[in-house]
Amino acid sequence: MRINGRLLVPISLAVMLATAGCGTSAPASGQADVPLSGVTAQDSDPSPSDTPTSSPTPEIPTDKQIPTRAAGTFTTASGNGRVIGKGKKRVRYSVSVEKGIAWGDIPAWKPGRFAASIEQVLAAPNGWATSAQHPVTNTAVDLTRASWSFQRVGTSTVDVDVRLATPRTVDRLCGASGVDTEGVYSCKYGKTIMINLRRWLQGSPGYPVSIDEYHAGVINHEFGHFLGFAHMKCGGRGKPAPVMMTQTMGLGGCVPNVSPFVGNGQFVSGPWAPS
Repeated sequence: MRINGRLLVPISLAVMLATAGCGTSAPASGQADVPLSGVTAQDSDPSPSDTPTSSPTPEIPTDKQIPTRAAGTFTTASGNGRVIGKGKKRVRYSVSVEKGIAWGDIPAWKPGRFAASIEQVLAAPNGWATSAQHPVTNTAVDLTRASWSFQRVGTSTVDVDVRLATPRTVDRLCGASGVDTEGVYSCKYGKTIMINLRRWLQGSPGYPVSIDEYHAGVINHEFGHFLGFAHMKCGGRGKPAPVMMTQTMGLGGCVPNVSPFVGNGQFVSGPWAPS
């Protein structure tokens, strides 16, 4: 999950926060348009009714337990989700999971479960939907009082498709757009966000957040790239790290933070990082 703008630094949060095509993803080159090949938009799968189970101490799978490859094609969560937030710009997104993943003893992340987890992140108090109450102005990326709302849809006509895939598939699809994900990072390219299954299941080694927090960090980071943000640096020692910072690669004096906003509605920003 090199959240740089190209390399998804391990999405532990640090990495998660840096994509530019990465956000937990891979290097920032990941903004090239790559065809959404292999997606079966209407494959039947339960809608996000299998809500993510958040156990206080989830068991983290070992490297050997994590599948490294699967079919390379995708099943999309069916049906439409609720509208999240009241921001001006409605983002329609789909959620897909790679077919043929051999889960073994690992609880399966079916499209419905993955979709429910993403919805939970986007609807969280300090998520991107908070922009409705606290619009974002950032001249560096041509944003003036910008705000967003989100809705998952089960059709192929979307603004962005969020995919959970094995490391080999992430490497192949992100690599086709010039993003090197190194078997562990996530990336964003064109209208696609690729979430690396390895980091999704394990988090980022050494990054001091829970697995649920890591999920929030990588989803927020990659969506941030989709919304137009590049990677950022720490805004000051002891301050919350920007979600667009590749935190898993280093905090630079900041404290871990997996959300775009903090409790008072302030958008967490910092100097732009070259990517």
